[in-house]
Amino acid sequence: MKNFSAIRPHDFPTMIFGEPTEGKLVSGHKGIFGFKVVIKGKAAHSGYPWLGLSANNAMVEALAALLKLEEKLPSSEKYGKTTLNIGKVEGGVAANVVAERAEAVCAVRMADGTPEVILDMVTEALDPIRKKLEEEGGSLDIGITISGYPPVDIDTDIDGFDTMTVNYGTDVPNLQGAGKRYLYGPGSIFVAHGANEHLKVEELEAAVGDYEKLIRIALEREDELMAEKTEVEKFWLGHRVEPVAEL
Repeated sequence: MKNFSAIRPHDFPTMIFGEPTEGKLVSGHKGIFGFKVVIKGKAAHSGYPWLGLSANNAMVEALAALLKLEEKLPSSEKYGKTTLNIGKVEGGVAANVVAERAEAVCAVRMADGTPEVILDMVTEALDPIRKKLEEEGGSLDIGITISGYPPVDIDTDIDGFDTMTVNYGTDVPNLQGAGKRYLYGPGSIFVAHGANEHLKVEELEAAVGDYEKLIRIALEREDELMAEKTEVEKFWLGHRVEPVAEL
């Protein structure tokens, strides 16, 4: 979508995005921000751990600090609580070796605020651990994995649809332009990306009628905009000032 938005005109009147929304129009979704924590220590034999600096031990402290931070992340009435997911953790090479390196990859689903605000809060929460590591010859670095975006409000001004908010991300914020944006689709996100992922036949059949309604309204809106554009052009043609002939 980012590539499409970069090369196409941004004068569309309506755009319909498809996601599993339980047959409802989505009024908005949470923002997202992704980061990784990389800790470097010093390897040593596990029989003599004081000769090394365990990156894994420091990572445990860092992850505990992040879980505590989650309670303080911004919230909103519309989207609820911001959540922090520790999605992947790696560290060390063997049980008999003090871990020299550890890495954790995290994703934040934002109910309020911006990626910059979240990054500042994460940095502040991990700063004491970073300072302690540096004093002992180690390091802690925070890298951005998903630059992300804040919460996204989406249009729902069409009668006949229930509405909802969702916690997953979409391509809606990746498309530039001032046109209407609608997020709709059959099925539920609760069964997505799993062994039981499915779509009921009746959901698909109902979606055909709903998509037809959305498309008809989009086409009607485009016709109205074209008519308005034509009237404006007629006005200016009728008030065109002829150039003054040279004397």
